[in-house]
Amino acid sequence: MLSSSESSGFCLTEILDNLDCTDLLHSLDGGVLLLDAQCRIIFCNRWFCRHTGFAESTILGQTLNQLFPGQLPLPLHDAIETACYQRMGRILSYQLHKRLLPLKRRTPSGELQPLHQSILIKPLSQSELTLVQCLDITNAVKREQHLRAGERILKLERKVLELIATGDSFDTVLDEICSTVEQLIPNAATAIMLLDESGDQLRIKSAPGFPPSFTRREDTLQLGASLTTCTRAMQQRTLAVTPDIQQDESWQLWSDTAERLQIAACWAQPILAAYDEVVGVFACYPQTSGTPSEPERQLLQRMAHLTAIALERHRRMERIRFLAMHDPLTGLPNRSLLNEHLGRNLRRARRENQQFALMFIDLDGFKQINDQHGHDAGDDLLSVLAGRMTEQLRGTDTCARIGGDEFVVMLETVQSPESAGMVATKILRCLSTPVQRGQLSLQVSASIGIALYPHDGISADALLTRADDAMYQAKARGKNCWFRLD
Repeated sequence: MLSSSESSGFCLTEILDNLDCTDLLHSLDGGVLLLDAQCRIIFCNRWFCRHTGFAESTILGQTLNQLFPGQLPLPLHDAIETACYQRMGRILSYQLHKRLLPLKRRTPSGELQPLHQSILIKPLSQSELTLVQCLDITNAVKREQHLRAGERILKLERKVLELIATGDSFDTVLDEICSTVEQLIPNAATAIMLLDESGDQLRIKSAPGFPPSFTRREDTLQLGASLTTCTRAMQQRTLAVTPDIQQDESWQLWSDTAERLQIAACWAQPILAAYDEVVGVFACYPQTSGTPSEPERQLLQRMAHLTAIALERHRRMERIRFLAMHDPLTGLPNRSLLNEHLGRNLRRARRENQQFALMFIDLDGFKQINDQHGHDAGDDLLSVLAGRMTEQLRGTDTCARIGGDEFVVMLETVQSPESAGMVATKILRCLSTPVQRGQLSLQVSASIGIALYPHDGISADALLTRADDAMYQAKARGKNCWFRLD
């Protein structure tokens, strides 16, 4: 009679003897092949059929070389022959051998992607068979790739932030941001588009990977026009994707341009500034059609955020520079900016042998306005008169406020003293016209002194002094007139 332990051992042995090992091999989450002494496949599990796309009947009886003609790397070919003929096993790891069997795996979205693998090749003892075991390490490889990509992104982000912190030019920072994405998304070009001052039009500010012709492609992109990828991103305030430009109706006008530039898709990420203000779009143009992966989506979001940081700093620096170079009341250039423009115009006039005019303007009766109606009324009057003077000038001329009621006008070029006098007369007329402030009618006049380069001086100080002296002569002559010293 058998003991209980003996009975249990007998039952286990019986179960193992009756177990079909092929069912076990088919259930494995990895590929299994058995090769005979001539390297021919005599068994393959379902995993191997599924990831090669071949039926079992096609695989059996074939060598791996016959199954994948011209596709086996030399180390794998040598390892199989060594195992089958010389009975020596080997492990081929992905770390050392990036390309082994040309296997594919299907993603949840149905897309076929390369299957990364490590392979064990082991001759079986007491037989002429060789086991080939294939391990799918795609997920591990992707995790490692994501970690490395994350490290690269952090390194490149740090570089961009250093450029922002050290005050590099805005254009340089934007080009670096575009280049960062182009390094991390192979075979793709990028562009940064920002809203113009009107807020109705996107203009390309950086597109280092594109020829100038592309810049003209969306240089006049109206937000109210047809919904392109970029305008969709602006309006929906989220990533907009055009997987295939040639199949998208909104790209019909530019499909030829896209084909010439070898761009197949467009991914547009809105750029959000402070208070969630949409200020532009970060656009990526891959050379192959498709949608961005999750890491690529995150990359576009991070680069758009960096662009917003750079833009905010640029705006602040521009505001600081404006305040440093302009009169806060009238918005006109101050003495510092006047000196900068005057110095530049002196160099130009010497180089081109041209003459220009400088006018020193002092308001007559302004103190009485302040005394009678208060400084608020005086400030309002100055703001209106500053605008009137600017309207009499060309875009290349300069009107600066250098004191309480003192202004300097620089006419960049003049043909003759008479032409400078004509502009002075227009300025006198506009300044003497009353300004209505509620029920009050505020009126002043002006005295203007004119100096011409090079007749009245060849330096900034000499011209300003000459124009100042001429202005006092105008006051002495009864005010509300202009004068030029002989």
